[in-house]
Amino acid sequence: MIKIYSTEKRTFLKRINKSETELNRFLSENWNNFFPQFKLIKSEFTLSGKVRNKGGSGRIDILAFNPKTNKFVVFELKRYLDKNIRNQVSDYKDFVEDNFPRIYLLSTQKFGIELPKYENISEDSIEVVMIAKSFTPNDIDKAQKSKNEITLIKYLWFENELLLIDYLNNDPEDLIKEENAEKIKKIKSIIDNKPELADVEAFLFGKDEAKRLFRIFYEYLKKIDEVFITVQATKIKVSFGKQNFSVIGYAGKTGRKSHLVINTNIDEVTSLEGKYDDRVRANGKKKGSLGIERYEVFITTEEDLMEFLNIIENDYYKGKVHN
Repeated sequence: MIKIYSTEKRTFLKRINKSETELNRFLSENWNNFFPQFKLIKSEFTLSGKVRNKGGSGRIDILAFNPKTNKFVVFELKRYLDKNIRNQVSDYKDFVEDNFPRIYLLSTQKFGIELPKYENISEDSIEVVMIAKSFTPNDIDKAQKSKNEITLIKYLWFENELLLIDYLNNDPEDLIKEENAEKIKKIKSIIDNKPELADVEAFLFGKDEAKRLFRIFYEYLKKIDEVFITVQATKIKVSFGKQNFSVIGYAGKTGRKSHLVINTNIDEVTSLEGKYDDRVRANGKKKGSLGIERYEVFITTEEDLMEFLNIIENDYYKGKVHN
């Protein structure tokens, strides 16, 4: 049983019951905190007709859109256990298919939601997110076999307006890790065993993991724009677009046990908690002598590197837009 202890009150917080309407309102008002991966279209989305075959009005608890898959997303909120997931999903699918033109027009014209062109949205496939206090093992098994089309989220309310949510499948953080892993596989397929970076390999001699991570770093950037490398006495200088980096390899022997240290001036690396240092001291002077860049980013794993590369890529395209 999940319990939440308040250090302020020095007691366990009590669970409370709230209506589906209150849950709907809370999620809608805090949408970007809970579901940044989806675009909210409308809470209490209503059409004439019946959503459920066995009765009920044409009301979807929350209608959203997934920009990554170009599919509408139906949110169904339940206070208690629901044993009819397969039937519900079938009903929602039929409802969206039967009312697809109206749903699209209401979303774009009445509610002012920017969506892809009509013909680019999947009409015969939707995603369903079900939120309830509990689900049966059979429910979870069906959702896990649904190829990401059914997501189950368990929730619990506690006093002090605390809401706990637990993804039982399709956790967005896990999906991001899977996407990064796929990116790494594609990058690795490009990299061969030829010493095309001979100077870099010589600089990183004896640091095999640092060499491997640097090659992933180099190949990733090269797919986006030209990359220029200059190997100097104390560092590898990398120029990419309007960005510059200074790189050294540690081979896991420092206190942080990082394999690569990459210096950068991209401010967004401050989101990498525990994986960077700000070299600027209180007096405004930079500590250390590695390059002129402000931030030191410590790369220990491929996942660390992919997080950093995603920041570099976003910064690169942001600069293109501004130019």
